[in-house]
Amino acid sequence: MTSLSPERRPLREQADTLRPLPPVRAVTMHIVVDVLHAVPLRQALTRDCSGQSWTISLSLLPGGSRMRLSLTLPRVVIPNALRRIRDVAPGAEFGHVVEIPESPSGAWMDLVHGTRPKPWPSADDFRPRSLGEMLCEAHVALDLHASDQPELFRQVGALAAQRFGLDAEAVTAALAEREALGSTGLGQGIAVPHGRVRGLPQALACYVRTREPVAFHAPDGRGVDNLVFILSPEWDNNAHLHLLASVAQYFCDARFRALLRDCPDAASVCRLFASYRF
Repeated sequence: MTSLSPERRPLREQADTLRPLPPVRAVTMHIVVDVLHAVPLRQALTRDCSGQSWTISLSLLPGGSRMRLSLTLPRVVIPNALRRIRDVAPGAEFGHVVEIPESPSGAWMDLVHGTRPKPWPSADDFRPRSLGEMLCEAHVALDLHASDQPELFRQVGALAAQRFGLDAEAVTAALAEREALGSTGLGQGIAVPHGRVRGLPQALACYVRTREPVAFHAPDGRGVDNLVFILSPEWDNNAHLHLLASVAQYFCDARFRALLRDCPDAASVCRLFASYRF
């Protein structure tokens, strides 16, 4: 059986054959989820959108317990993506959904992003906050078991990946790189390990209490079991220094240190940091 050449097919059939297919349009949406749901949701969407052209970016919101996800997906997968988001991230808050035109204008970019996106945020984009303003329960880990400093850094890297969607190896490496320059132990069982992490949207702090003291080459020779970990963007020196100063203010206070050691859970730790008056 032979097929007709295009010239011998009916005119209507030729038109249907030659008409270009419409381009697959993409959609951008913004969603706010709990930090504990961010990584499982990203993993689920990675599986669901395999073979599709899509992007996701995450940014930690002030307070540290919620994250903002910006998703760009082909329009055809949006119904399935919405169902997946509701299943994996109960309580997710959906922002506006905008279809991306083939040639986005400046006005369209303003609509999607609020303002035209900068190639890299500046320190002025975020007001420096104290440790008490930043800590929430997701930023606290108690009774962490680590036999030595490298293991402690690996565990903190794993927690940063689980809770905040960061790269565990990058966090561990940043902490170890800074520690190699000199101990961040302050004495009195306290240390402030810190490092700069590429791609971090804003400074992040966590309080960690270990089950047993960990050797830290502190000035007084004591092991460390009370730690504040600070992770900062490479560009944000202002917030980094502000947080270090805030940590010093808290931990120079003997009464605060005694109260902190008596806190039985993450909620009481956060309340103490937020309410303590010097």
